[in-house]
Amino acid sequence: MDNLLPVEGNPGLYRDIHSRAIIDCSDTNFDNYLQLKKRKILEVNEMNKLKDEDNKIQTIKNEVTELKDMMKLILSKLDINS
Repeated sequence: MDNLLPVEGNPGLYRDIHSRAIIDCSDTNFDNYLQLKKRKILEVNEMNKLKDEDNKIQTIKNEVTELKDMMKLILSKLDINS
């Protein structure tokens, strides 16, 4: 930390004297970032599960519609032959 100077009025922030970059050395900010990242990953996983379930439901709906159409065709042929 010899090459870092504290940024006045901003605890946890330091300026690198060589690159002039501002560096955040706050453990709290990093911990908050990790928590947010973990929460976002969980949200994405949950959304993917919901999309998978929605796809399964849509497939079942399509299959039921197809079965109904086949039943109508069978019934119409039975009516013709009666």
